[in-house]
Amino acid sequence: MNQTTPPASEYHLASLVAYCILSEVDTVKLAIEALEGTEIHATSAEGKIVFTIEGISHKDIGKKMDIIRVHEGILNLSPVYHQFLDESQEEATITTTESDKKETIYHQAK
Repeated sequence: MNQTTPPASEYHLASLVAYCILSEVDTVKLAIEALEGTEIHATSAEGKIVFTIEGISHKDIGKKMDIIRVHEGILNLSPVYHQFLDESQEEATITTTESDKKETIYHQAK
């Protein structure tokens, strides 16, 4: 595995607010929805769009943000939240827990 390839077990979720030119809100929404892993949650009458982006790395999230940021209808794009999960750590915890359960059951049966 080369160093630029992220582990397949990473999961990133970022929430953002796009501030749009009022007449461009619909085209900005279409641009956001065209990207894989995006979901619009709210749109205000003032031209704000609240949405999330899912990705497999910080770089993946950043690329999607850059695509949206340069849209002609965007005045500003503000990140609100970013969550990172490493699913391989969770799998290790689950495996350990399952092993502990089996060992406990074995000792109880003795």
